[in-house]
Amino acid sequence: MTNDVSPAAQVDKEQPSDNTEQVTELDEFMEMLSPGTMLSEARKALSLSQEFISSKLNLKVALVKDIENDIFDPSMPVTFNRGYLANYAKLVGVEVEDILASYDALDAATIQRSEMLSFSKETSKQAEHSRVMWLSYFIVAVFIGLTVLWWLQESRQQADESLNITEITETSQSGRSDSVAEPTEAILNEESAFINDDAEPKVKSSEVTSELNTTTDSLINEASNDAKVIESTANTLVNEAVQSTEPKEPILSTAIFTFKGDCWVNIYDATGERIAWGVKKSGYVMTIQGKAPLRITVGKPELTSIIFNDQPVDMSAFDIGNIAKFNLPIVE
Repeated sequence: MTNDVSPAAQVDKEQPSDNTEQVTELDEFMEMLSPGTMLSEARKALSLSQEFISSKLNLKVALVKDIENDIFDPSMPVTFNRGYLANYAKLVGVEVEDILASYDALDAATIQRSEMLSFSKETSKQAEHSRVMWLSYFIVAVFIGLTVLWWLQESRQQADESLNITEITETSQSGRSDSVAEPTEAILNEESAFINDDAEPKVKSSEVTSELNTTTDSLINEASNDAKVIESTANTLVNEAVQSTEPKEPILSTAIFTFKGDCWVNIYDATGERIAWGVKKSGYVMTIQGKAPLRITVGKPELTSIIFNDQPVDMSAFDIGNIAKFNLPIVE
């Protein structure tokens, strides 16, 4: 029995396949099953909880959730992540090679996406830079145009001003020549008539001089009189101010004390001199003189009667049995 094999099939068998040597690039839009998704579906199929997985693998529940969400700590070595995935795959009955291959593919896809994102950002940045450059060129062009327009307007305004000045100068010169060309005979005749006039002037120079001297003397006299009045007034005011500021001599006053019982007193005058002090016996009459005001201290005001400058002092205003301190005369 003979086997019929086509030449094309024989050629295909003889030619080696290069697919194993080619590196397949990940498509940006390729949907692949991540290792975390594979492990999560396998755990749910076995009706296992994340807490059970964490207890069996001696891992934290948060780390198990991160693995199922494909969140891997970049600071941790890759060997640790691969070990966690392998142990998790063995526990839920998933091929370890499939999980690790998916993990490697996930890393490659992340790198490719980051490269595409970087390229997209660079492209958008270049486009934005181009727009900014064109906007800058437009602003510079507008500024140059406005500068040229301003320069033209200034030149035109200066030309108009110079033309107006020229016209005004010509007009003034023509008017001046006309006024100079007028006859001056009338002025010359008036001057000659004034010089040749034999009539006496209305006011002689000597009379004017005497009047001026008289007026000046009267003004000087009036000013000197006013100055004297002002000086005397100022002196009067100064003297009054000095007298008002000078301290007045204290008035010498007389006080008569009559004691109805033994009483202690202490008396000073306005100069600070101590006039009387000590215990006074009952029935004792004491007359003192000093410069007012007198500073009085009485041990028992109800046993003391005072006549100050022929005027009785009301002692009922002081508390009975308490020391009284007051000045004479009493100022309400």
